[in-house]
Amino acid sequence: MSKTGYIALAVLGLLSCVSMQDLSASPALVLAPPAESEQTLPAVDISNLFQHWVHSSEEERPGSKHRVFRLAGSWQFPPSRFRMAYKFARNGACEFYFLSPDDAHHFKPCRWTISGHENVILRISAEGDTTSYEISVLSAALLQLTPMEPQ
Repeated sequence: MSKTGYIALAVLGLLSCVSMQDLSASPALVLAPPAESEQTLPAVDISNLFQHWVHSSEEERPGSKHRVFRLAGSWQFPPSRFRMAYKFARNGACEFYFLSPDDAHHFKPCRWTISGHENVILRISAEGDTTSYEISVLSAALLQLTPMEPQ
């Protein structure tokens, strides 16, 4: 699939509790402005986030908290009954791949935000729950997230 095809898939959005909005709109939530007491955000090219990411558990080390995601279509994944995936759009909308108990997996809408002072934090909100991750690595083909403990 071409890069344009992947971008089109990413624009479909992924994890939003609210109704889907026009995903071609300008970014509504990209970076939260740092407060005076906060340091500058680490250098992360957030435009790399706006893609379709697929969980690559085979690349994770045993005992590691890091979750590795690869750009959809860029990796030859072995067969799996379920493989988590996210699609992020520029305007704060996203979708996540839902693990259905009857194996009828499908994408559900959600919302994402980014903030940070020492670390870049990605928050994904869906169905009344919010999960926070530290972005450890973000490149054009690799997304590595570290789940944060609930506060």
